[in-house]
Amino acid sequence: MPDIFGDLREWGAVLIQIKRLRLSEHLDEHQEGLIRILRYRYNWQLRQAALRAVADLRNPSKDLFEVLLAIVTDEHSDLDTRLLACDAVRRVVALSQAQGGIDHFEPAAAQRAAEFLRVPQPPVLREAVEQWSVTEREPAARLV
Repeated sequence: MPDIFGDLREWGAVLIQIKRLRLSEHLDEHQEGLIRILRYRYNWQLRQAALRAVADLRNPSKDLFEVLLAIVTDEHSDLDTRLLACDAVRRVVALSQAQGGIDHFEPAAAQRAAEFLRVPQPPVLREAVEQWSVTEREPAARLV
């Protein structure tokens, strides 16, 4: 499906579009646009709205998951955005596990977390990344 978000400099309209898609449950059809928003570094409000919207996805794509992991490990992103990305990663992994299919995301998340945690990180970020490995021990319903 084509990217319907248009000019991201018109961020008010984009925020409204994200909200409409979340309410209508059509966000899954617009993941390419969400990915573009997540890669757009010039408006933290857009990025954070897109990160929050990940919770409403029913079938997150591998490309979207990779962008989430990139945000978590991006030292140039603000801490709030990185923490929201951690939560989005945790939700995607939990959703994948809850659906009972082959978990495409958990091994990649575990590998990236191990690499990331080899170096010192702010305690709150370290704790958020460590949550990825906890998801399989907690009921998925509490996480999603």
